[in-house]
Amino acid sequence: MTTATKKALLKKLIEAEQDAAVLDLVDNVLQRKTRDVAFQSDLVQRVLRSEEQLKAGTYKTMDEFDREMEQFMEALPEQAVSAQ
Repeated sequence: MTTATKKALLKKLIEAEQDAAVLDLVDNVLQRKTRDVAFQSDLVQRVLRSEEQLKAGTYKTMDEFDREMEQFMEALPEQAVSAQ
């Protein structure tokens, strides 16, 4: 199928489409918005959660994380440590 044929077919399908949601999806895809909007939305949500955790003091410093990991590793049975 040539590009011109594909365009003609898509135009017919778009003209016949009655569902506004489908047309919005087509618009987003053609304007390459979908991926960027989804990524930005996810990224924004993660940043907002991080800011909330920071304000609430529910986070660990790298030093705290390292100490906890050392304690965890020391508490493992000797066989589990040597198997790695």
